[in-house]
Amino acid sequence: MKEFKRYYLTRVGTTTVFVGIIGLLFLLGEPYAVEVFDILLIAMGLMTAVMNLPTLLYSLLHIKKQGEWISLAVSSAAVLFGVLLMLVRRDVILLLLGVVSVALPVVRISLVVEHKKRFKRELPMILFGLFMVAVSLMQAEELVFFVCSMTAFAIAALYLLWGLLTLKPRLEAYAQWEAEMKERERQNDPEK
Repeated sequence: MKEFKRYYLTRVGTTTVFVGIIGLLFLLGEPYAVEVFDILLIAMGLMTAVMNLPTLLYSLLHIKKQGEWISLAVSSAAVLFGVLLMLVRRDVILLLLGVVSVALPVVRISLVVEHKKRFKRELPMILFGLFMVAVSLMQAEELVFFVCSMTAFAIAALYLLWGLLTLKPRLEAYAQWEAEMKERERQNDPEK
């Protein structure tokens, strides 16, 4: 029982501290938010271009196969998009990504019969797209970092509170499970 309690409290404490550190990093990184966004976009662009180069080369080598031109077109577009992420200004890319993140779900919603059901599935993407458009238009990268840090602190506090409030019921459930396991062992081995 003591081992379970120690394990549980260690898990709750470690998770709380880890999420708190993430919040602290966002808070300390707030003055550098613009640079961080630029670096992230360059890294995303480089990763997108590099990851799609093998497919592009394979498609070029096997262009005579049926349907390979589709793969060539998609991989070329992905490599071009990666290069654009690295070269074009951050504001333009964020605005473009935001508009695409709103437009694609709207198109998907319009193409199905059950609009409400699809809307519920697409709503997170639409909200994310609107958020990206707002961040790019307001140039509010610092605000994003501040909101992320406060969210991380709130999650850490709620997780710690939930962990402490559920400690007693979890210990009682563990004690009951442990007693049942001992009873089963005793029934299976009558010599004990």
